[in-house]
Amino acid sequence: MTKSQALLDFNLGYIVTAFLAVVFLALGALVMHGSGEHFSDSGAQFANQLINLYSQVMGGESRYLIGIVAFLCIFSTTVTVIDGYSRTLDMGWRLLTRPTSFDKSSDQGLTVIMLAVSTLGLLLILFFKGALLPLLEFVMILAFMTTVVFAWLNYRLMISKQLPEADRYGIKMKLLSWFGLSYLLIFAVLFIYWYLAVKV
Repeated sequence: MTKSQALLDFNLGYIVTAFLAVVFLALGALVMHGSGEHFSDSGAQFANQLINLYSQVMGGESRYLIGIVAFLCIFSTTVTVIDGYSRTLDMGWRLLTRPTSFDKSSDQGLTVIMLAVSTLGLLLILFFKGALLPLLEFVMILAFMTTVVFAWLNYRLMISKQLPEADRYGIKMKLLSWFGLSYLLIFAVLFIYWYLAVKV
């Protein structure tokens, strides 16, 4: 894959993801908020409530279509996490441990990582069985708090000597990166304070 192809793939995925985030936010605000529905902590019951709400808005004949779309969203996300995330972890680990002798064709360890990711996911589901809202809260906190770590790793990658000098961050991008890291860190600290001191 060339640099231009990678940039196109990244930018397209970023734009589509941002657009879908706005769409789902709007759907939640317009359909779920103010509906008077008390949402269940059970994943299966919550899915049924969600399908019922959208079928009421879009018509009863759309019930099966909404169910199929919901299933495909869950299924595609599962495949993406097990396959794509495992491959990313495997490649990242090999780059960290053997940066000078990296073999792209080697699949050693990928199966182990896939099994580990699948097992961890299954354990999370079993641990939060019948408790959807605590699971969503846990995932939200985990995603929010690890953002700073991933941003720092991305910054280190973009200033690494393993990158061609022409592709590394310049002064302006370094300053922007530090501004972004500071922003994320401050909000992470504020979130921890709110969650531990204010919320309780």
